[in-house]
Order: sequence, then C-alpha cells, then structure tokens
Amino acid sequence: MPTTAFLSHYWTRPVPIGGPAPPHWPAFETALSARACGQCHISQYRQWRKSRHALAMGPGVMGQLAKAGLGHWAFVRGCLSCHAPARRQWREVRAMLNGHPLVPLAHQGVTCADCHVRHYQRFGPALEPYLAAGRIVHGGFTPRRAFTRSRFCISCHQFHRNGARLNGSLLENVYGQWRKSRYAREKVTCQSCHMPDGRHNFYGIHNPRFVRRALTIHFRTRPLGSGQALKARLVITNSGVGHDFPTYTTPEVIATIWQRCARVVCRGSVRRLVIGWRISLDLKHQYFDTRLKPGQSRDLSYDVAKAPRATALAARIKVYPDAAYVRFFRAYLARYTLTASERRTIRQALTRDLHSSYVLWQADRPLPSPQTSRPAGPH
Repeated sequence: MPTTAFLSHYWTRPVPIGGPAPPHWPAFETALSARACGQCHISQYRQWRKSRHALAMGPGVMGQLAKAGLGHWAFVRGCLSCHAPARRQWREVRAMLNGHPLVPLAHQGVTCADCHVRHYQRFGPALEPYLAAGRIVHGGFTPRRAFTRSRFCISCHQFHRNGARLNGSLLENVYGQWRKSRYAREKVTCQSCHMPDGRHNFYGIHNPRFVRRALTIHFRTRPLGSGQALKARLVITNSGVGHDFPTYTTPEVIATIWQRCARVVCRGSVRRLVIGWRISLDLKHQYFDTRLKPGQSRDLSYDVAKAPRATALAARIKVYPDAAYVRFFRAYLARYTLTASERRTIRQALTRDLHSSYVLWQADRPLPSPQTSRPAGPH
C-alpha cells in the first residue's frame, strides 16, 4: 500500500488501538499503556516520559476539557484528536466528564500505542532488529517505511488546506513550510531532527541545546566613537530548522541589547527584537509575524548614546516556548467563572508555562570603565 493511502487509513479518528483481544495472549501482551511497553522498550519509554508527547494531556488541556464538559463534546473531541487520539482514551475522557476518575491511559497523552498499535497489531520502522526475548511477543510487528517519512507526523502537526487561516496562512503549517524548504529536497525529514537515531525524546522548542544547534548567532560591536554612541548588531539566522522558526503561534523569542550600569540596566538603553507570530486570543487578528524561514536572518541594530555610568554592553536571546499559553491562561482565569478545581488546574498550567522560558545565548562586552561586575539584564 502506498504511504499516503496507508497513513490516511492509519490515522483515522478516534484511533482504534484495541478491540477484542487476541485469544490466548497473556495480560502483559494485551496491555496498551506506555508503562507496559516500557517493560521491554526501556530506552524508548524513558525518553518518551520526558517528552512533550507525555505531557499532551497536562493541566492546561484537562482544565479546559473539564470546563467544556460533555455539552461541548465537539470541542473536546477536537482537542483529543491530537492530545489523546485513541478510541479507548476518548471513552475514558467521556467517563471523566460524567464524574468518574480519569484512568491512566487517557492521562498519558500521546502514548506508544497511539502511534504504534492498531487493533492490537504493532507497526513501526524497520530501523533495527526486532527485540524479542526467546520468542516473538504480541505477534511481532509490521515494518512500514511510513514511520520514517514526514507525512507520518502531519495528522497532528499540519492543518488541512481548509483549516483555520489568518492573513492567508494556515495556523498550523509545519509540513507545508518543510515541503518548500531545501530540507525536503535533501530528504531531511521531521524524524531526522526531532527523533535522531530513532530516539523518542521528540526534541523541540522547549529544549535549549536542540534550539541552539539550529540557529547561527553573530554579535558584533563597534569601537566607541567620538560621538559617544554605542553601536552593535545582533544577527540571528535560521540555519538548521526545516520550517519557520518558531513554528507555531505559541512561542516567542526575544533578543535584547542593553547597557549595564554596575549591576542594573542603564535607563533608556534597552532595545528589543521579538521573533514570533503573535495573534489575538480569538485567532482573528495578527499583531506581527517576524518568524524566520529556513535560511532567513533577522537582526537587531543598536545605536544608543553611552550612559555616563555604563560599564558593559550586554546582549541576550531568551526563548519563551509557551508565551501564547501564558496570555491565554491569564485571560481564561479572568474571563470565566470556574470551580475551585478548574481554577486550580488552570493555575497549575499557567505556573508551569511561566517557568518554561530559558536564556538561549548571551554575551557581555566590557566598556572602558574602572568597574567590572557580572551581567544583569531585563526580564
């Protein structure tokens, strides 16, 4: 079966991972939880546990689903299609919305079974010899090349051409951006970068080391001239991302240059560049789109009079992976009447997203001054 036809059938929603159990299979072979898979696939399970896939049903999603309830099942189903796509997970969420405790499979988010199991049959890439201790467990597996193709990922990471748009751009268009890039021509797939060597970490914007390797950063300063103006240029190039950087409307990257006066920021010395795609919370208005396409650069030029007490010129690039979620959850708490449990869940999500930011890169260039001190910068 051609890849496109296979994936069209493979990614129907809800995903049928279970069904009638094969006769005579022991319980551990019919179990579909990630922990059960981890009994044999130890490294993959450990990698997945720390990934964003394992957090796909985190407090932000759960709080919104609880607020929506069964009365808005179409909304709930839309979220679950990617955050917990299996039919069994959907049944568990329906039960939760009817007042029953949420059982583990739905709470695990995007699990091993969501990608690798259909009707108890296992599928996967033919990347390494199949591991079996003495005998073939769970009936073996069916190798498919589709697992190493970028099209495998589009079911959750690419809107249909008739999907939501703003200013003519699909709100989720990772695969479309990749197809237009040199990476598609060179057959550098999603898995090549986000799952190197078959690892299940699903590296992305939340991983500083992964992001740093994907960008080229140059910071150049000019000698202090007679006009006492400090001049510099910070250039950021998307040299290793196979799609727009950042991809979605969620993250923002802020580059900042400022003068440091002892341990504080010199007043009036800060200049910023925001890289991202900021839109309104109702998805109807675009404020700016400064994302970097593959190979594209953007620069922050600095030409500011030297503050009398300035001791250094500092620069920093900080990543806010969940910037849009922070704005959304703050508005959500202010706008809706929530139960104590719903409010607590949303606050938990907000707190987590507030603390997901990190400094990607920084530099400190001393200026002629008798004083030296450690860098300090704006938030």
